[in-house]
Amino acid sequence: MNRYKYYVILAFCVALLACSSNNLINPSTIQQRQLEQSRSARSFIDSIGIVVHFNYRDTVYYTQYDKVIVPRLKELGIRHLRSNFTLKDLETQQKFNDLAEFGIRSILVMNPLKVTPTEAVKIAKAVPKSIEAVEGPNESDLNPRFQYQGLSFPEGTRKYQEDLYAAIKADPATASLDVLSPSLAKAKKSRELGEVACDRAAIHSYPGSGNLPSSGLENRWIPSARVVCPNQAAIVVTETGYHNAVNKSKRAGISQQASAKYLPRIFLEYFNRGILRTYNYELIDLKPNPDRARPNWNYGLLNNDGSPKPAFQAIKNLIALLNEPRSSDANSPKITVLDYQAIGATPAIHHTLLQKNDGRFYLILWQEVASYKVSQHQDLQVPSRAIDLVLNTPIASANIYNPLDSIEAIAAYNNPKKLKLQVPDSPLVIELQP
Repeated sequence: MNRYKYYVILAFCVALLACSSNNLINPSTIQQRQLEQSRSARSFIDSIGIVVHFNYRDTVYYTQYDKVIVPRLKELGIRHLRSNFTLKDLETQQKFNDLAEFGIRSILVMNPLKVTPTEAVKIAKAVPKSIEAVEGPNESDLNPRFQYQGLSFPEGTRKYQEDLYAAIKADPATASLDVLSPSLAKAKKSRELGEVACDRAAIHSYPGSGNLPSSGLENRWIPSARVVCPNQAAIVVTETGYHNAVNKSKRAGISQQASAKYLPRIFLEYFNRGILRTYNYELIDLKPNPDRARPNWNYGLLNNDGSPKPAFQAIKNLIALLNEPRSSDANSPKITVLDYQAIGATPAIHHTLLQKNDGRFYLILWQEVASYKVSQHQDLQVPSRAIDLVLNTPIASANIYNPLDSIEAIAAYNNPKKLKLQVPDSPLVIELQP
């Protein structure tokens, strides 16, 4: 059978199977054998965002902006930010406009205590190359000071969102922007807030102290998003992540090494479930905290002195492996379906299948298991799981990467038919050239 016919038959099989079952392939769990349609590597990279606070003048976001923040942002490779500022804060506006020149764009959160709906439009118009969406009030269900037109949560939140949406959509310069719903600190509060004016739902789906990256997403947060914004548009997670305040007496954090395993998995697990974009909270630890007991000062991918934590390196490496130039040929002829078997795989082994425009597949595997035990303040030594990856699609070459440590291949093969793999509790990347 020639290569062209092989590709056509594979595509036909996938289409036939997809028609017979909408649940043929679980979005995360790998099965013994599957014909799987790839998703673009670029769409995964585009799903990664990070929270910043350039306007926090008593933190390194302000004092070390040029020396630390900008160089580290460029090094990391994330192109989507989430933040806020007031109309009078011209200095922060300029920072966002400058970053837009490097292809970094932003969601801006509107706080009714500081920004009226009319001012929100002016803010959006002040950073036209930077802004990509407007977000409603931040966790007003937890803020006792929140009020709009004399109304607190939920009535005030609902009314502000209605006026914000109307103002953004009424101005031709901002009408095309997505308006995200208000975020809630507690998913159950969505019933009190009810449906609001929005294009997409915004959620803050923190897994909780030491819980798995996928915890709570499907049974709590996605249903709550559909209550607030039931239009079925893809959801945006505008905050999630883990803190490293391991010495907090209650709800202690996880180690930096565990964060390096969990945070890349969060991006992959959320992407698998159709989340449009996921913003990790946050870029850098807000203030020095040697005793590691203040959660709000310990969420960063960077230590307060600007040095990278292991999670920074792991995410940077994953992005570097999957990234490709915008100028790459999107019409390159390629097979987009991978036919493979994972012999020895268990339900705990999750995966994502991506593909670059040059045709290379990237099968990413990891164990969705606990890597840290909060009660004992201890990293868990999770044994790697041995599987045989049988490649039914003809593959010319394969490279194996462990982005937790490096972007250098740890193994390479020519014309492989079967790969013997050791799947850890962090993403393992298998690059396959058809």
